[in-house]
Amino acid sequence: MKSEPIGAERTDEALMALVQDGYTDAFETLVKRYERPLFNYMRRMLGDAGEAEDLFQEAFLRVYTHRDRFRTTGRFRPWVYKIATNLCRDRLRKRRRRPEVSLDWPLGGEDAAQSLADRIASPEANPSDHAAASETAERLEAALAKLSDKHRAVFLMARYEGMAYDEIARSLHIPVGTVKSRMNKAVGFLMNALRETNE
Repeated sequence: MKSEPIGAERTDEALMALVQDGYTDAFETLVKRYERPLFNYMRRMLGDAGEAEDLFQEAFLRVYTHRDRFRTTGRFRPWVYKIATNLCRDRLRKRRRRPEVSLDWPLGGEDAAQSLADRIASPEANPSDHAAASETAERLEAALAKLSDKHRAVFLMARYEGMAYDEIARSLHIPVGTVKSRMNKAVGFLMNALRETNE
């Protein structure tokens, strides 16, 4: 593998062209650039940080393995998000066939805002630790987990990743109109879910 100093100012597409030419530093720069946003997207899709970490690594393994398939005339961000989304969907399908209990999922019932990991770490609930903002965030995370995979993917890409609708459409291979429709349904569902928890 070749190595040369890679400036942070290079575009994703320019970095991928260098990756295709065998430059390891370019690949490392791409991984670092997407480490936080792509991991967070995958964590929200899966509701589990450990699984997201595993699949993030798998996503970039696939980027590297299939680097010759990337067309440098295309856009890298939709391509990598498509890979990540497909990995998350596969994992969610497998999970439905063989349900697992995640330490990150909300418990439900009286402890709806707490995950199993929170409960194990702190068996006594302290009301002063729960600010209104964190409660809303937890309710939103719980509502996100109830969205269908296709609606969750669109919502997360738009709201958390700041992707434009046409970029989401390219990532998921669907028309822009479908992206808008799924976004509207996702927002409506989440607003209703948050209203219900407030009542």
